[in-house]
Amino acid sequence: MKSIPIPPGQKAVTSSLRILHVAPYSPAAWAYGGIARLAGTLTRGLARRGHHVTFCTTDACDASSRLPRSERPAAVFQAWPPARTDEGVEQRVFPNVSNRLAYHHQAFLPLGLNAFLKRHAGTFDVAHLHACRNLPGAIAAHHLQRAGVPYVLAPNGTAPRIERRRFVKRIFDLVVGQQVLDRSTRVLVVSKAERRQLCDLGVDPAAIRLIPNPIDLDEFVPPIAGGAFRRRFALPSGPLIVFLGKLTPRKRLDVLLKAFAQLPSPNASLVVAGNDMGAGCQARSLARMLGIEHRTTFTGLLRGRDRLEAAADAEVLVYPSQDEIFGLVPLEALLCGTPVIVADDSGCGEVIRTVGGGQLVPVGDVDALGRAIDRVLASPSDWRAAAAAAAEIVKVTYGGDIVCAQLDQLYREMIE
Repeated sequence: MKSIPIPPGQKAVTSSLRILHVAPYSPAAWAYGGIARLAGTLTRGLARRGHHVTFCTTDACDASSRLPRSERPAAVFQAWPPARTDEGVEQRVFPNVSNRLAYHHQAFLPLGLNAFLKRHAGTFDVAHLHACRNLPGAIAAHHLQRAGVPYVLAPNGTAPRIERRRFVKRIFDLVVGQQVLDRSTRVLVVSKAERRQLCDLGVDPAAIRLIPNPIDLDEFVPPIAGGAFRRRFALPSGPLIVFLGKLTPRKRLDVLLKAFAQLPSPNASLVVAGNDMGAGCQARSLARMLGIEHRTTFTGLLRGRDRLEAAADAEVLVYPSQDEIFGLVPLEALLCGTPVIVADDSGCGEVIRTVGGGQLVPVGDVDALGRAIDRVLASPSDWRAAAAAAAEIVKVTYGGDIVCAQLDQLYREMIE
């Protein structure tokens, strides 16, 4: 660890750390959802605190492409790709054997990562592994354990065997996944719901630490202007209901579509924005069957400020996801001034119950969701005021710098 000079008369500051982050996808891989984005927010925030942060990841991007050359080192196919510095973070991007395997089967097979970590794992003070059941994390855990470097595992809702590929997940756990979890120095949870989840899986409560996911507040500077999204997609002027997120069965688009079909507002429109990961075709078929196809727009994946402009133009953002352990999207919507509706069964409901600015409905309850949407449409200005008040709480509770300060403290606890 490198000491930081202390100006005369000031309180001593703690030393900087050499920190390794490992994730199967980078912040530029928008198709992979929230974990990729929060990894970027954390690594940048830790670098701003004066730490030397190395981020090892793969070149996965989306279903049909890898990261563009601008997002990875020019010599990425070497065994040890050269570092690319981005906002103070040393990034090393390793190519997957197959982009198709990575996207469709979550089989991330990074060429060169094993050799790099075999050689360099011992140079780090502490490590942070993102998500369960991925080979990059398993490779890192193996070499970190051999080098005696403590690591924290952050499942972010991936610890239970839910939704898809349950048999494959079981096999992975038997071979290596359970070892990655058991050998972690700490296990990071982002909500009380996830703490209960991990305790049910047999994780030692003494090893669990609760630190929420971070929001990159820089994305909201300058403030998100209204109207751009409506113009881009030529949407009508009536009330707009928006869903943002990956299109998977767990997101419960079926509940939203049925609730929207029951609304008494015939001029309301629905936007479903997100990367299709298995539920898009069913959602389109259901929209046709319900007779709302002409009022429903499927935009596909929205990146960067495009997704925030969608949230800003909505009267309400609906996030009916089941087993949602945190949910970045509703908090980002609140920062755009838009009220939210979320399911009450997990961490996402826990978070919105704390900050306000929205409503909670029982997961899977079509009628309750319909009534909640109708309440917002009946008093839009009141709900926008509630969202604005909630946004101030979001900033001081989940801002990236605030969360990184908590993470800094956790790392030092692990090292000591």
